Amino acid sequence: MTLGTTPGAVGLRPGRSRTGGVLVVVGGLPGSGKTTLLRRWLADAGPDVVGLDSEDVAARLPAVGARLPYRLLRPAVHVVHRWRVLRVVGGSAPVVVLTDPWTSARWRSTVLAAAREAGRSVRVVLLDVPPEQARAGQTARGRRLSSRAMDRHAARWPGLLHAAGEEARRVGRADADQLSLREVLAG
Repeated sequence: MTLGTTPGAVGLRPGRSRTGGVLVVVGGLPGSGKTTLLRRWLADAGPDVVGLDSEDVAARLPAVGARLPYRLLRPAVHVVHRWRVLRVVGGSAPVVVLTDPWTSARWRSTVLAAAREAGRSVRVVLLDVPPEQARAGQTARGRRLSSRAMDRHAARWPGLLHAAGEEARRVGRADADQLSLREVLAG
């Protein structure tokens, strides 16, 4: 299977895009360290790099008066975040870094179609962290997914890893601490 050419694809083969734009997807179970990696990369990046993380949307909702528990805000966070993702991926930012569990075949297909439409090449980094470690990461950040939602992501994860094969860079949490965005962009 060639990823990126079939519905539900995991990633595109690295290559030169028409515009030179790149989409870097950091996938992993909730709590695996995606946001931490993104924040580190953004701290070292220039203005040409746009980071997209649903936690940014979640953090803004209380600032605009949304005073509900996260479990009730979660659907709105996802809608706003996904709208932002498609808008930015289809835009002119030279480098877009998206954090996402990447376990939804339909969402992967949608994001990859937007990247193709924009002429972006795609790099996929999968943070391969065991579910127990990811749950501990959720606890550390003070926000846990429901067991049902986490179990759904965890059940899809092995299939994603299998489908990704060698077209995605697969790293553990310790390796992610050493991984630079420049290294990922170099392919």
